[in-house]
Amino acid sequence: MRRKIGVCTWIFGEIELVSLADTIAAMGFDGVELYVDFERISAKEAKNIFADRALEIFSLTPINVDLASSDISSRNKAIDYYKKAIDYGAELGEPIIVCHEYIQNQFNSVYLGSLELLAEACQEIALYARQANLNLGFEPLNRYLCRFILTSTDALNLLTEINASNITIVLDAFHMNLEESDPVKAIMQCGEKLSLYQIADSNRQGIGLGHTDFNSHLAALDAINYTGAIILEPAGLRQTPGSSEKVNLDAIKFHLQKSKNWLLTKTKTLV
Repeated sequence: MRRKIGVCTWIFGEIELVSLADTIAAMGFDGVELYVDFERISAKEAKNIFADRALEIFSLTPINVDLASSDISSRNKAIDYYKKAIDYGAELGEPIIVCHEYIQNQFNSVYLGSLELLAEACQEIALYARQANLNLGFEPLNRYLCRFILTSTDALNLLTEINASNITIVLDAFHMNLEESDPVKAIMQCGEKLSLYQIADSNRQGIGLGHTDFNSHLAALDAINYTGAIILEPAGLRQTPGSSEKVNLDAIKFHLQKSKNWLLTKTKTLV
């Protein structure tokens, strides 16, 4: 099955949006998962930049806000952020609004948030998104970044608690490598709830540079009739969305091209 292939824009760091769109279009991709500062560029301008280059906006990457915080002001700030993201997304078309837990170093950290508060906040933003005819996509991360939603089973349980028809699951091959005992089973059990599949090898580099069995992943996507985009997300060693880490553009382009070539041929290529 030929699926559309997109790129997470945050992996390019602070590159100007027009240059970023030019680079992605020149590499032959179909679209993007967009990470953008709402205050710096309007939705209309962002939409035009990518539309002029025949690139779709498949999804939006959020900033790091805390939907599960026990501090009501922090939690309300997070909810308000997602509502702004939904408003922004509605002007772009019908992108999936990706959401996840608050990211922080889990070693020797104290956290006062709760899974119950996370579910309550997600219920509120899911209702807001439904009014805009948009879907949310909750992404499990990994134990080094967060603490509640680490696996597909965790995500499915959260969806049951939220009980909203427009909240779905985003699976990331890199995080699955760390947390899932069987990534193929994870894909299969998400089934029609899987709205987005993000991809980087086990070392968060291009496909073929780690040990992930992507043939089995793609076979599982075929088995559940997944028709969404595949979003490439190779990243720097300590890079996260919005971080100030210096980006090696040539390395990012190498990993993207290598991954794209593999997806189009399903054959590992030599470095």
